[in-house]
Amino acid sequence: MKGSWQIVRIAGIDVKIHVTFVFILIWFGLSAYLTGGSIAAAMTNLLLILTLFLFVTLHEFGHALTARLFGIKTTDITLLPIGGIARLEQMPEDPKEELLVAAAGPAVNLVIAAGLFTGLLLGGFFSQPLNLAVMMNNFWLQLLIANITLVLFNLVPAFPMDGGRILRSGLALWMDHVKATRIAAHIGRGLAVLMGLAGIFINPWLILTAVFVWFGAGAEAQTVELKAGLKGLVVRDAMISQFYQVDANQPLVDVFHLVMTTGQYNIPVVSNGNFLGIIRRGDLQRAMEQLGNRAPAYAAIGTEPDGLEPTMPLIDALPKFSASQVLPVLEGRQLVGLLTRESLQQRIWLNQRTGGSNKTKPTGESTDIA
Repeated sequence: MKGSWQIVRIAGIDVKIHVTFVFILIWFGLSAYLTGGSIAAAMTNLLLILTLFLFVTLHEFGHALTARLFGIKTTDITLLPIGGIARLEQMPEDPKEELLVAAAGPAVNLVIAAGLFTGLLLGGFFSQPLNLAVMMNNFWLQLLIANITLVLFNLVPAFPMDGGRILRSGLALWMDHVKATRIAAHIGRGLAVLMGLAGIFINPWLILTAVFVWFGAGAEAQTVELKAGLKGLVVRDAMISQFYQVDANQPLVDVFHLVMTTGQYNIPVVSNGNFLGIIRRGDLQRAMEQLGNRAPAYAAIGTEPDGLEPTMPLIDALPKFSASQVLPVLEGRQLVGLLTRESLQQRIWLNQRTGGSNKTKPTGESTDIA
């Protein structure tokens, strides 16, 4: 996530903090100082927040390590003002596995809360006369309340929060996964509206959570429907098989004229039939400015993502678009096609129109410009 710094790596998972997290620490520290009037009050408040976010981190590791049991890796864990986010490579498709992964986070906080309660009980805290002042000034009781709050808040069925994922997994036991996601997303967005309204009168942080839930629910529902539309399709079904390509030693000015006359902004470069890379519009312009019009085409090749195999499931190709908008499709070292977001969207549209029955693509050959 942009604006995040890595602070530690645990069990092969990077733990990061977002830049906004620092502002939260400053805000809470200043608030405690201005209210309590002492450095000690500010430091105590900061320690409370840091300890709370340690528990949030453990919560996210509950998700991550449970997902690992099902063969799913976690890219990283990022701490934000509204909590933590564990970026799993994917959620389990099996509803029972998703339920376990989603429930693992709140379960961690429940165990921590039980431990804190036991410690307070054995320490005799509950045997003394209790009043609001005593309770509010006890560091460990505040942590206990915070963990109970985390459990209850995360179990709210607002998809894509933990409770919403538990709801979706429960629905998916009885209906189609896409329909279950759609219902959970609608419920999540409805609860997001209520959170936003409550945030106006109760706590502004609820507004931030409401925004996250609203957009998160919509994005995840779209992703699930997208994957459903790609089910059974491979890269060959969506790739562009007719395109222009140039030889490695072709002058950049000729490549520029090719782009202008054909409207193909991403030009593959080959040498003796072997694929070398793709010249993208930005790379072409920079190379011509720095190296001149007569520089060879291979000099304008940018950083090239890994090639795709024609038989790779399209679902597995989706994450590759994070590295590039145009992906080469290779058989050995020979370029046989290009996969773009546009060709992918068109394939999905056609698949929906034909009910998935039309999986034939017209064959064609690339055109070499010499």
